[in-house]
Amino acid sequence: MSQSLPRVGSALIVKDETNRILLGKRNKDPQRGNWILPGGKIHAFESIASAAARELEEETGLRIEVQSQFRVYEVINPPDEHRIVIYSWARAVGGVLRASDDLSEAKFVSLNELGTLPLTPLVGQVLKDAGYITEAGVSLSVPGVAEENLLFPVLVAGARSPQTSHRHRGPERKRQRRLPPPIYRQSALVFDASVGE
Repeated sequence: MSQSLPRVGSALIVKDETNRILLGKRNKDPQRGNWILPGGKIHAFESIASAAARELEEETGLRIEVQSQFRVYEVINPPDEHRIVIYSWARAVGGVLRASDDLSEAKFVSLNELGTLPLTPLVGQVLKDAGYITEAGVSLSVPGVAEENLLFPVLVAGARSPQTSHRHRGPERKRQRRLPPPIYRQSALVFDASVGE
């Protein structure tokens, strides 16, 4: 096991003035050819917001303003992968959109196109949690309705979170073990965007 794990990263959900989402197409393994939300590793003594802004400018040429944190995701896939990724909301404030060496393409994607692109599993989950796509991969765009009006939590009596463990007996137990590793999320982390700027 590597002493450098877990790897901590910062990534962004960047919206433009027409509510399109900024995505980049990976140009390296793993997940080459799939679309991601730009971001990368947080360096020592670098704030979450500063790391996201630096990585996004390196990868896409855009300067951004981090607005608020969305959620934190943890990916555990022994023996080599343990990542914690902090996703934040942001908006572009300057620069010229272009893809870096890590990306073969970078573009703002409409909500209608979002559900048709091959996304990494983590990015697919983030965009589902943000309310942009459904489990079936269909985008959730409603013409003439502000996006903020579409995103709201609903509490349902008796509902369980995706992390809830279920014990299965018989043949179903084997199927459950073959599923990809779980992605855990929490949203209590708060950061100060002014630190390190």
